[in-house]
Amino acid sequence: MAASNVSVWSGNGFAAARGNFAARRRYLPGILVELAIVVVILTGFQLSGYGRQPARLNNVGLGLTFCVLAWGAAEARFRLYRRVWAVAGFPDAKAIALAVLEATVLITLANGALPDEIRPFRYLVPPLAAPAIAVAIAVYRLLPRLRSAAERDARRLLVVSQDGAAFPLVRWMILYAPSGWVPIAILTDATEDHGKTVHGVPVAGPPDEIARCRDAYGADGVAFIARGPLSPRWKELVSWCLEAELSVLVVPEPGDILQGRRETSLRTLNADDLVGRAKRDIELESARGMVAGRTVLVTGAAGSIGSELCRLLTRLQPSRLVLVDTNESGLFDIAGELRTLAPGIALREALVSIVERRPLGRLFEEERPAIVFHAAAYKHVPMLESHPEQAVTTNVLGTYTTLLCAERAGTEHFVLVSTDKAVSRHSIMGATKRLCEMLALGFGKSMECWAVRFGNVVGSRGSVVPIFERQIGAGGPVTITDPECTRYMMTIGEAASLVISTLPIGRRGRLYMLDMGDPISIDRLARSLIRSRGLRPGEDIEIVYTALRPGEALHEQLLAPDEDWRPTAEAAIREVLSPCSWSRGELERQLSRLRRLIDAGQTEQLVALLVETVTTRGGPADGVVASAVGGSTEPAEEP
Repeated sequence: MAASNVSVWSGNGFAAARGNFAARRRYLPGILVELAIVVVILTGFQLSGYGRQPARLNNVGLGLTFCVLAWGAAEARFRLYRRVWAVAGFPDAKAIALAVLEATVLITLANGALPDEIRPFRYLVPPLAAPAIAVAIAVYRLLPRLRSAAERDARRLLVVSQDGAAFPLVRWMILYAPSGWVPIAILTDATEDHGKTVHGVPVAGPPDEIARCRDAYGADGVAFIARGPLSPRWKELVSWCLEAELSVLVVPEPGDILQGRRETSLRTLNADDLVGRAKRDIELESARGMVAGRTVLVTGAAGSIGSELCRLLTRLQPSRLVLVDTNESGLFDIAGELRTLAPGIALREALVSIVERRPLGRLFEEERPAIVFHAAAYKHVPMLESHPEQAVTTNVLGTYTTLLCAERAGTEHFVLVSTDKAVSRHSIMGATKRLCEMLALGFGKSMECWAVRFGNVVGSRGSVVPIFERQIGAGGPVTITDPECTRYMMTIGEAASLVISTLPIGRRGRLYMLDMGDPISIDRLARSLIRSRGLRPGEDIEIVYTALRPGEALHEQLLAPDEDWRPTAEAAIREVLSPCSWSRGELERQLSRLRRLIDAGQTEQLVALLVETVTTRGGPADGVVASAVGGSTEPAEEP
């Protein structure tokens, strides 16, 4: 056993020694070049003939020994050979200066201790040669950095920033020329820096002078430093750049690069940038007290909104998170992501349909969630126009089943995710979501239920943005329903955050609406996406107008003519005052009628009853706001 251990130790020790020798051999050429610089410059100063002493070489062997020993000691202390010089900065330059200083002191002391006849250098040669040695070694060591900064094929880039945040990024881009770009000028609102230079790059003026600087510097593109969504002023600048056929890029912030929160390279504009909603600080901490340590269930967890709700909820530390969906692959993916994101939270994936009462009821009985976010729904308007039975079954009856199971399991808070399409109620999808709102408003004697309404979400599966991006990637054409079409849009993260933010302010039987800002022109959004890829709308990518499809509207609304709104404690959330006089018992009787029509295959009668339900009894004649829903709580017949 002892012999075996010795054998293993000897083998490992030999491998380590061989590795160390290989590493030193790799560093040796650089050290020898530096040593040659020291010797040549000292020799040159020795032969310069300053003062009255004759210029001559004396005791060359001893002088060479001094140089080898002194520079070896300096290298051993400051380890210049181990530094990555392609990204050198001030600490590396300082190390060169200190190494040269140490070697100079050692040579000077050793040289001065010898008598004149054997002294290799005159007294002042080492200190006089030191600055030249330092400069020569610095030039040699910094050559990789100088080469990386002088990439011949790099394209010329204007960097636009609100303040001095651009300055460290300019250095980063000089060193790496990310994606083949090199900065040629900085535009910033920091007026005190105008006229200065940063690593040789001029601070040319304010961002509003992009047009002048484009011509003056021959810029090929403009990079905006990402700091949340673009402001309206910067959106105008981006639009000008795109129309001027300049490449528009987004630069990660310095903190993102250092902490690795984003890819450390320039990226093209995405739809979130182009939507450009003003940055809003959404406080989720107010909901922590309601979520932390409790069981939360999310339906539609594999969808765009549902998955983002799950990500945000993990920050609030629920004891258990239950993910419900019928999309097996999507459910698997989001569960794996959440286990990595929040390993301390217990997760359960439930491959259960919301229309299957028994499996869903068992799930609720087993988990008994305190909070339910109901995001599961069919969302594609034209498709649901052709499949009204499936729309009513999933969106309406599925919502009712989920509400019923939640109530029986003792759920305290039930949040329905709704849509602005519930306002006009002229489409199958909109009518089903309006009926879902009515159910949430009129449901629950012992459960706090409310609905949250918002518009299109950028990048979600129901959004036009992914369709446009696929069409652009395929070379076109890009299809738009109508050049005048507009939609309300917000980012996925903002929408999900605001839905969670209703927890502290939500009340039973209330309907809430998120502040969607101004509507966005779909035609303009499509053209901006095309230009952001360096292409020309109508030339490189054809645009085709297809006309509105069944169920679609030219413009969408957030409030019906018979609705009004009032502010809440959260500035971005409004309470909708929506007429609705249906009692729970009446709604359940309507659901039973809808179910019978589905079973009988009577599609036309089904659509007629659906429209009647969301228009006749929910109109202004009823004169009752959503918060005043009352009536019987027991159904005559369960649908």
